Amino acid sequence: MDLTVSIKGLRIKAKKLDNDFYEFIKSDLEESGVFLEQDNSIESLFTAYLRLAAKAHNYDREIESIIKEIES
Repeated sequence: MDLTVSIKGLRIKAKKLDNDFYEFIKSDLEESGVFLEQDNSIESLFTAYLRLAAKAHNYDREIESIIKEIES
């Protein structure tokens, strides 16, 4: 599926996403206040990015903790 988001009048398209990934991204964007059917602010997109970056950071910390636990 193609995912198109509009930011301050600029339409950005990601082509040929897997359906599950498309639904994940759409849901995560909406939770951050970014909606596919309307124009969005740069602040909303940045908030969405920070939200995903925080998740990735937390996952990395959890993985590191699990590795240390396994190694000890």
